[in-house]
Amino acid sequence: GWCWDAETCAQRPPDMVSSTPYPETMAMDDHGIFGSASPLASYNRVWVPQCSSDAWMGDIGANESAAGVNWRGSRIMRAALQDMVTRGLKDGDFMLFGGLSAGARGAMVHLDTINSTGAIPSGVSLLGYLDSPYYIEMQPFQNLTQVEHRVAEETQAVACAMQNEDILRGDGACELDEAWKCGFGEYRIPLLKTPFLLVASQYDWYGLMTAMGASLSSTECFPDPQCPYYKYADEFKGITRQGLSTLPQVISGKSGLYSSTCYDHAITKNDNWGDQEVDGVTHPEALSQAIAAFQGHGEMPVVIQSATSSIAGRGAWSRSRARAAALRRQLEVGVGLDEPEMNYHHNRLW
Repeated sequence: GWCWDAETCAQRPPDMVSSTPYPETMAMDDHGIFGSASPLASYNRVWVPQCSSDAWMGDIGANESAAGVNWRGSRIMRAALQDMVTRGLKDGDFMLFGGLSAGARGAMVHLDTINSTGAIPSGVSLLGYLDSPYYIEMQPFQNLTQVEHRVAEETQAVACAMQNEDILRGDGACELDEAWKCGFGEYRIPLLKTPFLLVASQYDWYGLMTAMGASLSSTECFPDPQCPYYKYADEFKGITRQGLSTLPQVISGKSGLYSSTCYDHAITKNDNWGDQEVDGVTHPEALSQAIAAFQGHGEMPVVIQSATSSIAGRGAWSRSRARAAALRRQLEVGVGLDEPEMNYHHNRLW
C-alpha cells in the first residue's frame, strides 16, 4: 500500500510511515523466501521493510510536498543498495532484485535503471523478482468510485502528490503518454528490458479487496447479494489473465511467469510460499528455474493456472520446464486457455 495526502498517510500503521517502531530483529517464516529451505538460503539476503508508504517511488520532503509529508522511498532504496556495495557487492556478482506488493511495484519502476544510474556496479548481473505488482485498470465496482477503491486513480494521486515523474520515467526507461502509467503494473511491466520472474494471482486479493471494499476469508463471505462480487472477480481475472498471457518478455522466453488462481497476494515471505503449487510447480521451483534460465541453463518458467490449485506436496521442476515450452507455444499462436475457478488461499522491497 501507499498514501497520497496527509489524511491517508495519517491512517497508515506507524511502522509503514517510520522505522522508529521497528524491533532490533525481525523473524521470517521458515518456508518463505528467507527461510532455510529457500533456493536463496545460501545467498546474501537483504530485507528492507517499507517505512515510506510510497512504494519506493518517492523522493520529496515534507517541506516540499503540498501534503506536508515525507516520501523518501526511492532514496532509501538507493541508500540500501549503496550499503550493499560497501559490504562487497561488485562487478560479476549476481543480484536478484525485487519485492512483494508495494515493494514489487517499486522494484518494477527501478529495475531497468539501477545498473545504468550507478546504484549498483554496472557489471552486476541483474534478475528481477516481482511478486504481485500487477495493478490493472477496469470499471468501478458498483458505485465505489472513490480514489481508495480505484488503483489507477490512486496511482495518479500518488504521482501528483510526490511530483516524481523523473523517478517514474527512469531517465527515459518509460515514455508512456502519462507518467503515472510508468508506476502501474499493467502498463509498465510490458516495457521492462531487464529479465524478471513475475508472480501474479489472477484473483489478486489486494486488487479485488480495494476495488470491491470487501474480501473473503476462511470465516467470512462477500456481503449479500454475493453474485455481483463473484461476477466482478471473474471479470478481474479475465483482464489479468489476458494481460499476463500477452507479456512480450514471457512470450519471447526472456522472462518468467507464475500465475495462480488462488485468492491471495504477495506470499513470498510467508510459509505457504514453499507449499503452494500451480500445476504441480511450487514457487521455489519456479524461482530456481528462472535463476537457472537466466544463467543459461534451460527455459524460463511459464506457469499459468487453469484450474483450482492444490496446497500440498512438491511438484517436479521438469514439469515446469515442459509446461513453459507448451504454454509459450500456445501464447505465440494465441490459443485460449480454459477458465479457472476462484480458490481461497491466503510491501516490501527486498
